[in-house]
Amino acid sequence: MMRWLFLFVAAAVLAGCNSPGSRDVANAQYAADSYEQSSAAYRMCAAQNASDPQKCDALAHVMEADKKRYEATARN
Repeated sequence: MMRWLFLFVAAAVLAGCNSPGSRDVANAQYAADSYEQSSAAYRMCAAQNASDPQKCDALAHVMEADKKRYEATARN
């Protein structure tokens, strides 16, 4: 499933390489997908490590960075 999602995003980026508007849409979609994936990974880790949430700190940082990038693209 994730492989198809990645291929779709990559195809969208490559198809819109000549158009700044298409590039912005592709970047926004990539940011949204990255945030969704990192959020899911964090939630899964948190569920599996409920007694030791520090094991998921790195994933939490990635999720926060992806969230900031997503919010920045959503504002534009």
